[in-house]
Amino acid sequence: MWTFIAIVILILVIKFVYDKNKQADKIRLEGGMRKKYRDLVDYFMSQDPRTKILEESSDSITMGIANIGGKTLFILTQTFGEVSIQWKLESPVFGRHKLEWDFPEYADHFKIIQKIESDIGKYQQNVMNSMM
Repeated sequence: MWTFIAIVILILVIKFVYDKNKQADKIRLEGGMRKKYRDLVDYFMSQDPRTKILEESSDSITMGIANIGGKTLFILTQTFGEVSIQWKLESPVFGRHKLEWDFPEYADHFKIIQKIESDIGKYQQNVMNSMM
């Protein structure tokens, strides 16, 4: 019985690694994360001239800014058929905040930007209202 369970787990791990490598190859053929998600990367980078690309891998890219006033990050991660986008804010004044979205891999980047802008705006308004 334990042997069967171990074999099933091994097969699942091998399948996951295979699919992840296949996905990384696909992203590489599409020019990498920076090119595939150019409009999103350009948008996040344009929010503050000090924004930098902090980390990049075959399936994710992290952009942000960190200074004495806190840290703001946008993390784009290619998952299987989707792009996951995280917004993280850490501030000594406002604390820690996080929002996350999942969009179809080939969704319109400008609609994604509109959704993110709207959601962050509403979230920040709610935070400010709760502080008053």
